[in-house]
Amino acid sequence: MWINDRLYGRSEVKDEVLVELMRSGPMQRLKWVTQTGIPVKVAHHRTYSRYEHSVGVMLLLRKFGASQEEQIAGLLHDVSHTAFSHVIDWVMGNPKEENYQDSVLAEHIGRDPIKGILKRHGFDVKTVSELEHNGKYRLLERDLPDLCADRLDYAMRDTTYWLNADVKPCLNGLVVRDNEFMFDSVTAARKFGNYYMKCQKGYWGSPEWKVRYHLLSNALKIAMDKKIIGMDDLYRKEQEIIKKVRVEGDNEEIRLMNLALGNVKYMVCEDGDIVLTKKKRYIDPKFIDRSGKVMRLSQVDAKFKELIRSERSARKEDRARIISR
Repeated sequence: MWINDRLYGRSEVKDEVLVELMRSGPMQRLKWVTQTGIPVKVAHHRTYSRYEHSVGVMLLLRKFGASQEEQIAGLLHDVSHTAFSHVIDWVMGNPKEENYQDSVLAEHIGRDPIKGILKRHGFDVKTVSELEHNGKYRLLERDLPDLCADRLDYAMRDTTYWLNADVKPCLNGLVVRDNEFMFDSVTAARKFGNYYMKCQKGYWGSPEWKVRYHLLSNALKIAMDKKIIGMDDLYRKEQEIIKKVRVEGDNEEIRLMNLALGNVKYMVCEDGDIVLTKKKRYIDPKFIDRSGKVMRLSQVDAKFKELIRSERSARKEDRARIISR
């Protein structure tokens, strides 16, 4: 199976288990799940799907010699995502953690056809599904502020699509030492670190995205309370859900959804009636200095250290007011 990837180029994947998983219904469904949770027309730039990201994580792990099992885990790590991705954490999860999909991952991997594919090729379903608990896949998943394949892939994709910046120097500077991703120079580490923080402050954690998440999640909550949509619907295509709410819904949920997906105008203010909260993201990438010593970027870059301090100390919640008519 040949894959043309925006970041990693053209690759051939011959492993039957990986090919079968990529072609399976649960993985193909991710082609209709927007990575950032808000459909492409609203993003004002090209976005990508959870499928593209998931395959990308697998390709990155493959590029750096991860085991076949870790590649499988990387491919499947987002298979439990609902439509609108992390917006669901504002509906029934925790927006400060964005971990609803993690809580149901084992359940999704434990169903056929994924379960059958894994068993047929001799892989343990439980091990593959416990990404963050078994400590086995150290290239795939690590806690902040470290680098991992998941974090690297989505950051490089959003840097490419949102910032329209060239991530080749970052990708070319990646190395693995002691089963951990790091950079081969402070230059590459600084470039990636600054790209990541720009994405966090201007995109993932921006007031606009928090406002849109708030509005869309409230529209979905009302639609679910009224039985217009159910949990099964959340595993359908995003545009199908939007259409269903607009056709079968009442004024309030339609109004909220239209604001979330339209040209919403808002202001951040102390007396705002909307509480904005979202997961904090920050990294402190490791790199190998000229002497061969492993260092963190914050140890040698005072400006980047201040960026981390600012993100970590930022208020957990802001308030905003919608001013669209």
